[in-house]
Amino acid sequence: MFGFFRKKTSDTRDLEQLIFDIAEHQRDSDFELLYLHLRGRELHVPIDTSTLPAHIPPGQAYQTTSSDRIMMRSSNLPDGRPIAMAATHLEAAMLASGHVDMQWEDLLGMVLKLPPEYFGFVLQGKTSWIVFDRQRTAYILSRVKA
Repeated sequence: MFGFFRKKTSDTRDLEQLIFDIAEHQRDSDFELLYLHLRGRELHVPIDTSTLPAHIPPGQAYQTTSSDRIMMRSSNLPDGRPIAMAATHLEAAMLASGHVDMQWEDLLGMVLKLPPEYFGFVLQGKTSWIVFDRQRTAYILSRVKA
């Protein structure tokens, strides 16, 4: 009879709306939902295409090997600290010179392996972006692995 009290409304926001809402409001509940939305998703990471193996044509899938040394492109914060970058969509300006696709979980792990001077990474949506510091990145990765 009172089952409607237990009924939860599902959040229907898409990834881009979540990124916008987090950029505007910084709500922990939105961050948690974002982590779920990104689970298993590929993101696009800008790279220095001159570091790709010469025999790989653009657009072809390629599994890296231990001898590959593909370098990502990064940006700098106003204080000069470097920051890694990733985008949710292929139209992002940061990807114009070339990119690789990475699983969300792999991106988190890669960011934590960067030299300590890296602040973290920026996730660019279609209209908004969010910055994740190393501490939040480690927290997210611990949640993903749980």
